[in-house]
Amino acid sequence: MAETWAAFYPPSSDAPHPIFPGTEGPQISHLTMFADYRVPQILHHLRIITYPASLLRKLHVHTPVRSGSREEVSLRSASIIAVERVRQEILRLIEEEEAESESGIGTSESKAVAADRAGVVSSVLIDFYLWDLAKKVESGLESIEGLETAEVVPIHRTRSIWY
Repeated sequence: MAETWAAFYPPSSDAPHPIFPGTEGPQISHLTMFADYRVPQILHHLRIITYPASLLRKLHVHTPVRSGSREEVSLRSASIIAVERVRQEILRLIEEEEAESESGIGTSESKAVAADRAGVVSSVLIDFYLWDLAKKVESGLESIEGLETAEVVPIHRTRSIWY
């Protein structure tokens, strides 16, 4: 659903989505990130999640991670939880900024709640951003400045019909 939503993303956040119209829109903020292989890689690089030494050894020699194994499920679930926490932190920062400016948005609804509801701050968008960032960092096109990062390790490789 997230890929379909993104493929037909309207030019304005005020415009109705062509595939998911309605009074409440697509409610993209209700979706989690897509549990893939690239996001855990960048989350590890950013030190948001950590990999055990045993997994790092496997990744460095490109040993496949068995589908459904404890390692694979842990990587995917940790990524989902981490991205949800990043989303919550972004919303908290919006709320904090709003409180500091004391400007409000003209209604009883806060900017953070409005941003969350509108899908402006969604796990799907964070996922898309992190996936692109991982590709750029891995290829050397971009680096993370001002943060202590871990080494960029290879992605985990899992053969599966589920992803």
